[in-house]
Amino acid sequence: MLHSKQFYTWLKPLGICAAFFCVTTAFAQTEETSNPPETPVESSTTAADNAQDESNTPTTTSSILDAFPSAPSGYKRHTIHLPIGNYEDNLKIELLAGKVEETDCNPAHYVGKIEEKILEGWGYSYYQLSDLQGPVSTKMACPDNALSLKFVPVQSQGSLLQYNSNLPVVVYLPDGLELRWRTWVATPYNTAYSN
Repeated sequence: MLHSKQFYTWLKPLGICAAFFCVTTAFAQTEETSNPPETPVESSTTAADNAQDESNTPTTTSSILDAFPSAPSGYKRHTIHLPIGNYEDNLKIELLAGKVEETDCNPAHYVGKIEEKILEGWGYSYYQLSDLQGPVSTKMACPDNALSLKFVPVQSQGSLLQYNSNLPVVVYLPDGLELRWRTWVATPYNTAYSN
């Protein structure tokens, strides 16, 4: 009876936190910024008009993303804008790189390393996936040998990051990989009993 009572005391706050973050992460936007879309030019304006308009507009502060380096050859830059969360010290964000591939019944994954790098002069962190190997899978015999499309993730160290909605999460991945992410919520502290 004591164990079930302890179970229910932390289950309710955990359920509330999980529901809150399911709702807040639904509003988050992930964008790929390596090839920003071109803005169409209206047919009624000329290049001279556009140049004159640009010279008359006051200079705006550059976006924080402009401070980050462009993607190296063979890589693409991915950006995550996190929603503002309550008690962000209790949150973590997990990066999950991978690609959708045809696989059989065997579990498969890639292996890589997410390295944290510091932006010179700013102190901001960004991340780059390196040492990509795979895919690796088990070798079980599949009864029907059927292939299906599945997301094959990259298992890597360094993929669990501190949540900070004030800064974008900038990740450089090799071409062909996509970036998925999810939020982790800390449960209330428990006290360990000493013997």
